[in-house]
Parts: sequence; C-alpha cells; structure tokens
Amino acid sequence: MVAIPGEVMDLMNAKETTKLLVTASSDGQPHAIVCGSIFATSDGKAGVGEVLMKRASKNLKDTGKAALSISAGPKAYELILGNPVRADSGPIFEDLKAKLASLNLPCFAVWTFDVTEIYDEGAGPNAGKKIC
Repeated sequence: MVAIPGEVMDLMNAKETTKLLVTASSDGQPHAIVCGSIFATSDGKAGVGEVLMKRASKNLKDTGKAALSISAGPKAYELILGNPVRADSGPIFEDLKAKLASLNLPCFAVWTFDVTEIYDEGAGPNAGKKIC
C-alpha cells in the first residue's frame, strides 16, 4: 500500500471532482462508472459506496481488479487499487449511509481498497508519470 499524497487526498474528497471507478470482469472486460461517493479514509485507503453498482460489485467479487480516475480541471490522477473489502456495517458504512440518505440515495455497502500505485494523469508535462 502506498501513502496517498495530500493533494490527491484533497481531490478525492472534494465534491466538485469527477470520480470514476473502473473494474474488470473475469473475462477482462473493463467497466467504468461515475461514483460521487469515492473518498479517502483517515487511514489512507480509498473507498466507494455501493449505491447502484451491480456489475462493478460483481467484478470486484470475481476479480478484485479496480482503479479510480479522479479529475478536476487540469488535475487528474489514476489510483490502482488492491485488496477490495466489502462491509455492510461499521462506522465507515454508517457514516456514508447517512450522507447518501440525505441525498435520497441508498447505500448497500462500502468498499475499501489499498492504493497500490498512483499516476499523474493531469494536463501537463508529468502526464502518465508514476508518482508512487
């Protein structure tokens, strides 16, 4: 697991950030969805609420392969994820469930991940460069 740099953590937790979860099926088919519930935990993991993610959840259970793409303006990062863990109880789940309920959205579970690699994917000279 790598430490998420502060700038990346801030972008993950910002409301105005475009956030995508990308998973892969057992036959290698990629699947990307917009997930406004992507966040960073206080212990440096990435998380996402299971709201309407039927195929993504199946892919995570079947292969565990996932990445996040986050962007705001010219800043963008790709986070490669590992060790997906699904929880439908506990403090992280209860907190996210309450936040999503205030938006009239269900939360069936929360997925957390180790971040194994991070790449700069922003519009600039470092695009594609591994930062950790």
